[in-house]
Amino acid sequence: MATDSRRDGLSGGASAAAAALLWGVNYPVSKWVLQVVPEGQFLVLRFVLAVGLFFAVLRLRGESLAVSRKEGFRAALLGLVCVGVYNILWTLGIHRTSSSTSALLISSSPLLAAIWCLLFRVEPVRPARWVGLLLGFSGVFFIVEASGGLFAGDGTVALGNALTLCAALLFALYAILAKPLLANHSPTKVTTLAMAWGLPVLLPFGLIRTPLSLWVLPPAAVLRGFLYVLFAGTLGAYIFWYRGVQRIGPVSTVLFHFLTPCVSLVVAPFLLGDAGSPAKFAGAFLVFLGILADRLPPGLFTKRTTYTEPATRERKTGPTTP
Repeated sequence: MATDSRRDGLSGGASAAAAALLWGVNYPVSKWVLQVVPEGQFLVLRFVLAVGLFFAVLRLRGESLAVSRKEGFRAALLGLVCVGVYNILWTLGIHRTSSSTSALLISSSPLLAAIWCLLFRVEPVRPARWVGLLLGFSGVFFIVEASGGLFAGDGTVALGNALTLCAALLFALYAILAKPLLANHSPTKVTTLAMAWGLPVLLPFGLIRTPLSLWVLPPAAVLRGFLYVLFAGTLGAYIFWYRGVQRIGPVSTVLFHFLTPCVSLVVAPFLLGDAGSPAKFAGAFLVFLGILADRLPPGLFTKRTTYTEPATRERKTGPTTP
């Protein structure tokens, strides 16, 4: 049993890290695509095609979408709010701020997820995890300040940052709502249900934001970027992320999201010219320390007491006769 638990932990950590890495590339790529493709078109195409792909994968796996009434309500809430509203806020936000700042702000979600867990009593937050969360959040704050501060720039940038902070709050809730569903269903099935329920929010908003008459045909290079967003940043990343939640819990999985801005810092200069700096990479180092702290053995940050068995009467006086 201990071996299976350890294997699940390693697999869950690897899945969470894979999702964070894919999303780290996804931020600058999405920002680059949105320089050409209108916001509404981006949202509609991304999620209509993603839902089709998820249904195809689910069918190949031989799984159905059947769930209980209670689970269906939870899946609807997960999709409408944490897929639909979240992705609207995220798309509008990243179009108005830098990709690295957007990734950094979303990376406040591990700390928010821990607070959600305490409020809903979903998962205990042990001392080592708080140390990891505070280290990771300090790294994110350090990088934001190195970028000029949260609300540096004009009103458009400030609005983008505010929208992204609201998205971070929903991203943190995402893992909490998904955990009970993942106890009975595969990550692929939960992802498919959530994405499908996100469409009733994303489709009307996208078509109102960008009517079909304003849609554009992007050049080949931008189209390749969109395909990355679709297959890696949506299909692959979400499945890996849900698998992490299933195996190591919501807080540990979301904590790996601290990796996302570190990856964005490396990729953004090549696509967008967002230059890194020593201060930003120092913040990234704090992020890695935070993730390592969460993986430390339980009890390391708590006081241990040594139990000494009290001397028995038998040891002092010898056995008594009945």
